[in-house]
Amino acid sequence: MPTLPSQPRLVVVAGLVWIGPGRLLVQRRPASASHGAGRLELPGGKVEHGEAPRAALTRELTEEWGPDARLLTPLAVAEVLHHVYPPPGPEVLLVVYHVDASAWGERWPSLVRAADGASVHAFDRTALPLAEFLAADRGFLAELAAGKHTPAFVAGAEKPRQTGP
Repeated sequence: MPTLPSQPRLVVVAGLVWIGPGRLLVQRRPASASHGAGRLELPGGKVEHGEAPRAALTRELTEEWGPDARLLTPLAVAEVLHHVYPPPGPEVLLVVYHVDASAWGERWPSLVRAADGASVHAFDRTALPLAEFLAADRGFLAELAAGKHTPAFVAGAEKPRQTGP
């Protein structure tokens, strides 16, 4: 019989927020954060008791980026990651959703109101500064930078357009 973990298990949601073909919004944690200060991360947070994960991501995006973020819709799940942090840290199930923010496009700076000393940045998927992200997420983000986990609405837009018949 497997031994049950002594750490609490948290369900956390995060968004791959696509503002255009191959272009993502990520956020930098405030310098005052108790964990990962100054590191980049995907936006999101903990799922509250009784809350659906998609609803939690919409709530978190709105809390972190302001009222215009409530119009962003979490779509398909890109990946479910599992992290076990050393005690006294938690065990984390991270559900990563694709979020279509293409309607924002390059207008995003006028729409996002980062909260609590955080900042929001746009990067091309292939140019993500992996070393600046939280260590637990770097493997997944390296796969993303290499072209994995691309949703259909982004993959179709990234293909070169053919001309003629």
